Amino acid sequence: SEEQVEGELNWTERTLTVYGEGVAPSDMTNVAQRRLMGFRAARTVAYRNLLDIVGEVHVDSRTTVSMAMVTSESIRTVVEDVVRGARVVQGSQQEVDGVFRLALRIPLSGAFALVLLPESGDPAGLPPTVLPASDSLLIFVPAEPYTGLIVDVRGLDLRPTMSPRIVDTTDRVIYSAEQVDRSYAVDMGVVGYDKDIQRAAEDDRMGGKDAHPLIVEAEAVSGLFNGDVVLGEDSGIRVRMADMEGDFLSRCRVTFILGAKPPPVRAAFLDSALADSNAAFLDSA
Repeated sequence: SEEQVEGELNWTERTLTVYGEGVAPSDMTNVAQRRLMGFRAARTVAYRNLLDIVGEVHVDSRTTVSMAMVTSESIRTVVEDVVRGARVVQGSQQEVDGVFRLALRIPLSGAFALVLLPESGDPAGLPPTVLPASDSLLIFVPAEPYTGLIVDVRGLDLRPTMSPRIVDTTDRVIYSAEQVDRSYAVDMGVVGYDKDIQRAAEDDRMGGKDAHPLIVEAEAVSGLFNGDVVLGEDSGIRVRMADMEGDFLSRCRVTFILGAKPPPVRAAFLDSALADSNAAFLDSA
């Protein structure tokens, strides 16, 4: 059977960590030399595992790193250089029954992102060209400008990628890597990923202590790898209108909330004048 590679792809921290195990030559008796050779063997395996697994990272909803490496020699060169520059994770070095183990970690930012992310086009993107479909959007003027966008994608099986898009149900592109300041995308990622909506709302990506994010709910995911987010047409227009005021999309102030869909909140309405009948209704629900 095929040997599994142990590792962790952390989209919140934007790092890839992979483990390797090795043993020292059996005839080596010097303790210090055994440790040196054992960890050297483990690191060699970890490098090999890292090069294998990095190819599975999703660049966007249609492309993996391995696909990009096949089509571009420059991408292959940079990815291999980043892997060779991987650092040993502090505290990961262990020896158990003569088996030496350690972890290597690479960032998915910096040079790695620079070579894989698409070139930016017009940072401002395209403003909405259709009138809002609902009356509520005609008066969509927040009391203060929004500083970022949180998209609730819980329950929709979104697969994180380096360069996701937000589209609406008419296939209008609301947000993509081509519309951002590339320096932000390289340093902090096109979007952030989190499982805690409260934490995300207060994160530096949203503006820190001055954060005032717009929160919208996704309708679906799309793309070969389910990496893109689909909003309703009204929600898409609302995002573009908010960005015209707050200018947060070009600075990658976007976070997707992952995880299981939270249970619905049961509303309880009580009219004191109808206490008995309302109580009976609520008990029957």
